[in-house]
Amino acid sequence: MAGILDFLTDVGGNRELASQFMSVVAGPDCTRQDLLEFFATNRYADVSAEDVDKVMAQREKIMADFSMPGNVDY
Repeated sequence: MAGILDFLTDVGGNRELASQFMSVVAGPDCTRQDLLEFFATNRYADVSAEDVDKVMAQREKIMADFSMPGNVDY
């Protein structure tokens, strides 16, 4: 099964996957569980809870770096 490194590799070349990820991360109510479900749904089931915690810790920076306002509607 694919993990976080596979996801990071894949997301760079897949606009649809990147868009889906950003819509979850930029959601105003994004939770740890939302991200765990996103990864499981997109066949990255080996992404650990610890990996998700790291993403959550960087969530504000991710949104700022990619100029993603909190109310983005895809």
